[in-house]
Amino acid sequence: MNQIEFYRTWDLAFRNAKKKKRECLLENCDKTAIKSHALQKNGILKQLSEKNHLFQFSNVPPFKKRRKGNFELSRIGINDVYTFPGFCKEHDSSVFKPIETSEFDIKSDKSINLFSYRALCQEIRRKEIAVDVADKLIATKYNIALVAHMTDYKTGLLNGLENLYFFKRELENDMEKSESSFIYKICEIPKTEICISAPINIYDEKNPLTETHDSNGNVTNNQFVTSFMNTFPHKDKSYVMTTLHKDFKCNWTENLFIQFESSKNSEHLKLISDLISTRFEF
Repeated sequence: MNQIEFYRTWDLAFRNAKKKKRECLLENCDKTAIKSHALQKNGILKQLSEKNHLFQFSNVPPFKKRRKGNFELSRIGINDVYTFPGFCKEHDSSVFKPIETSEFDIKSDKSINLFSYRALCQEIRRKEIAVDVADKLIATKYNIALVAHMTDYKTGLLNGLENLYFFKRELENDMEKSESSFIYKICEIPKTEICISAPINIYDEKNPLTETHDSNGNVTNNQFVTSFMNTFPHKDKSYVMTTLHKDFKCNWTENLFIQFESSKNSEHLKLISDLISTRFEF
């Protein structure tokens, strides 16, 4: 297999992994997932669209000629932008109904919980797709270095999935009980036609629950500190939401939110730009 054939194999593996049928991410549901939008299609995304299209950053495949770097700005139809195979038709409608109406309570803990939950589930699916691609590339045995790299990469993905599933269960528990395990925060900023919806994973050695030490001095790594960030325009404002687990509170995200609250109008775009360029893949 030469390099061109390898890149074609990579591209085919990625496209097949994206098209693969997957089960609903809601616990104990084995129905087939449909195309879910990470953000409200007929509200948040619709008001940003021009002729039912939006622009989204995406990775440039390694075999494609790169004009300006590793990412490109693509014009994508509203039916396909910010989508992932997340939930079955029933749960995609019923679970997120509170944030799909035109006059939903954007500042309620319930709303912020649901936006965070959907962002987390999108990341779970992205990692599952990446695992499938890694498996395919490992099977090609293209060369020893690639197999070793992809094997390590897959291990990292599986560890990341285990971590995300912990927070998924915690967010699901918050949907049902009155006493919350999370801190939900929201603030208004001037309207900015940019959407972000994703988890943030940061290793925090200062959190005593991040590592467990036994009597022999052995260290066991537990959950990575994971928080959730959403920012999007709604009506005449944009909103910044953060969700922090009380036992695994992310100091970095908390400080970032304080900056959004206290910054002047001209500084908000700088904060958003830093988020996109340093913390998020999309």
